[in-house]
Amino acid sequence: MKSLVLGIAAAGLAAGLLLPAGARADDRDRDRDRDRDRASFSYVPRSLVESKIFGGPWTLHEAAPFAHDASGIVPTTSGPPYVGFGTPYAAYCDASHQLQTNRGTSLMQPYYFPFVRRRGPLLEGFFDYRPRNEEEATVSAFSVDWGATWRFTDKALALNPFCPADPTDPDNNNVIVNGVSMPYGSSSANAADNGLGHSFVLTVKGKQRVYNLDRANGHIDSDPLVVHDLPNSPLGSVFSLADFGYVSPLAAGGYPQLDPTAELTSGLQNPDAILGAVEIGEKTTIVYVEKTLNAIPKAQSCPSTPPFALTNLVNGKVRKTNQDEIAIRVATTTDGITFKDVGVAAGLQDPNTLALNGIRWLGSGSLIRISDGRVGMFFGAGNCLDNDSDGFHFLGYAETTKRVDEPKDLLSWKVIYGFDNPILSTDTVVDPAGPTSYPAHPPLVNVHGADALSAAQVAPFVPPRPAPPYVIPPGGYNSNFFSGRVYDPQAIYTNEETVTIVFAGYNTPQPSNNLGDYRTIGRFQLHVPEGYFSPF
Repeated sequence: MKSLVLGIAAAGLAAGLLLPAGARADDRDRDRDRDRDRASFSYVPRSLVESKIFGGPWTLHEAAPFAHDASGIVPTTSGPPYVGFGTPYAAYCDASHQLQTNRGTSLMQPYYFPFVRRRGPLLEGFFDYRPRNEEEATVSAFSVDWGATWRFTDKALALNPFCPADPTDPDNNNVIVNGVSMPYGSSSANAADNGLGHSFVLTVKGKQRVYNLDRANGHIDSDPLVVHDLPNSPLGSVFSLADFGYVSPLAAGGYPQLDPTAELTSGLQNPDAILGAVEIGEKTTIVYVEKTLNAIPKAQSCPSTPPFALTNLVNGKVRKTNQDEIAIRVATTTDGITFKDVGVAAGLQDPNTLALNGIRWLGSGSLIRISDGRVGMFFGAGNCLDNDSDGFHFLGYAETTKRVDEPKDLLSWKVIYGFDNPILSTDTVVDPAGPTSYPAHPPLVNVHGADALSAAQVAPFVPPRPAPPYVIPPGGYNSNFFSGRVYDPQAIYTNEETVTIVFAGYNTPQPSNNLGDYRTIGRFQLHVPEGYFSPF
C-alpha cells in the first residue's frame, strides 16, 4: 500500500549499459542467485513493541488522571440499552458533547494502515485513524525511536465533529448533531467510518501529494484515488490540509461530496492502495493494489471458512465467501495525477487459489531497494482461511526477479517469505484432520503474550478456549495485539544490517469481536545480511 520512494539515478543506468548484453545477463543471474541465498532474515530479539502516541485524538485506552478503557463485544440483545457488553466509545466525548483528546502517552489505537518514511534522524508517519463506525481521518506523527513511540503533529481530512449518542452502542447507530440524535451507523447513506483512508505520500518532480482511498459506499475500489497537495515542511505534517475530507458526513449535508480542494487520479484501475514507488528517469513508477469487488464467480470463490479458522473460533460461526479479486498492478506518471498502465505483476499471488497456505489476496505493504538494483516488497496477505480481501493473515517478503532499470522490471516477482514461512503471522490454527498447522512453520517473529492490555481492560471480551480436537496455541488464542489481523508492513532502512518494520494489527479478526483492542500500530526489527538493502 505505502512505502518510501526509491530513487534510481540516471548515472547508474548509464553505467549498466556499458556491459555487453550477454555478459551483463550472466553476471546478473549469478548475482541474483547469490543474493537470493543471502535473503535470510532473523528477528532482532525484544524489538517487537506495541507502539504508543503522545497527544492527538481520542484513543481506546488512556491512563490516569484521564483514565478510561473502551471495550465491547457484539450484544446478544437486539437494541439498547446495551448493558454488560462494554462501552466502545468510553470518554470519546464529555457531558457537553465535546470531542476529547489523548492527553498523555497511550497505546496507538485505533490507528492502522501506516505510511512511514525516514526524514533524517526521524521517522515520519501518516496513519489511518478510524474509531469503528464513528470517524476516519489522516493523522501525522513523528518518532525518534524507530516507531516505538510517536508524537502527534496534526489531524486532517476527517469525517465529522460529532459525538456518539450512546457510547455503549457498538455500531454507533446515532450521533449528536446540533444537540439532536440523528441516524449515523444505522443509515447506509451516511458515512459511519467510511472516509478517506490508506494514506500514501508521493513526490513527483518536487511536488508532494497525499493520496487516499475514497471509502464511501458506491465509490470504494471503483473511484480514482483522492489527491491533496501536501506542501513540504520540516516535518511534512498535514497542517495544510482541510480539516474535513467531505462537505458533510451526512447524506442530507452532501456526503459523499469531497471537499473543494480535492483532485482525482486518472488511469488507475480500481485502486485500493499504493504499495510503493520507484523513480526511473523522468517517470515515477508505482506498484498498487487493484481490488475489483464481487468480480469472481461464486463457483470459483473460497468456500466458507473451515471450523478451525480463528474467525470461526472467535465468532462461533463461519465467515461466508468473498468474491473480490485482487491484482497487483504497475503504472507510471510524470505529473502525479495521470497514470499510464504498465501491466499486472506476476509471482506475488494467485487470485483463484483455494489452498489454505496460498496467497489469494495481497492487500498492503511497502517497497525497499536491494543493493544489486532489484526491489524488495514487504507485504500483508491472506487467503480462504479468512475470506477477506484485505489480506491480513501474515506478513511476507518478495523480490523482483531482476534489476529494476525500467517500469516493466517491476512486473516479475518471487516470494521469499510466504504463508508457510512468514515473517509475522496471526495466531496459528490447526486442522485436526491432519493434523495440519497453518502456517506450517513458526514465523520469524515468534512471540506470545505481546499485548499491553489486561483482561480487565478489554472485558467483557474473553479469548476462545475450544475443546479438543482443536489445538490451543502456546499462550492461548488472542494473546497478541496482532492475533486476529496483521498487515501493511512499512519497511525502513535502519542501518547496514537492520530493517525496521512498522505495521498494523488487530487482536481479533473483526473489530466488533473485541472493541477494546483493534487497529493497533506496532513495530519490530529484522537483522539482514550486511549491505543487503540500500539506504535512500
